[in-house]
Amino acid sequence: MFVRSQTESRGVTEALAYKDENRLQRDHQQLADQRVLSWQKPARGSYQVNWDAALKVETGKMGLGVIVRDHQGYVIEALRARRPLAGKAFEAEAYGLVVTATFCKELGLNQIHIEGDSKRVINLMHGMEKNWSMGGLLVEDAKNILSSIGNWKATHVYLEGNKAVHKIAKSTLNLDEDVYDIEECPLCIQSNVIAELFSA
Repeated sequence: MFVRSQTESRGVTEALAYKDENRLQRDHQQLADQRVLSWQKPARGSYQVNWDAALKVETGKMGLGVIVRDHQGYVIEALRARRPLAGKAFEAEAYGLVVTATFCKELGLNQIHIEGDSKRVINLMHGMEKNWSMGGLLVEDAKNILSSIGNWKATHVYLEGNKAVHKIAKSTLNLDEDVYDIEECPLCIQSNVIAELFSA
């Protein structure tokens, strides 16, 4: 009968733990590497949430756009908001993600596919790196909010797949107050949404 020593058992345990950790990192990297070139419909029963932020550094303001679509591609909610922000594009996108996560929680969504065009934020969403800056901590806050409401996944989308929400993010820089579009598509992006719907 073969009996392993404590050292051998510990070595096997550590090797298996190392293998599992590498597998998890590989899985997260594959998720982070998923890039979307055009808007795509979400799976039935889930919601596609696209967000984007626009920044006007000279005035210290950011504009945020969020669009929520169902599995048929119809806009069910949209948010346009302007906030003061003394930061750069990364902080604006990270803060926008916190507002987006809070918006999803308020709507009671629990199956969410989030897309954004900030690769750095998406990598942080998948735990690819630790970042203790203001932007990194904001991403951690957003992850905590999303984890409290249900299943979510996040993918990077190129600007070509995020045009509609990019357009409303830029337009919000001139708003005086937040605008919530409930069960309707904002007029300023209807042509973009229709184009994305037919390209999906």
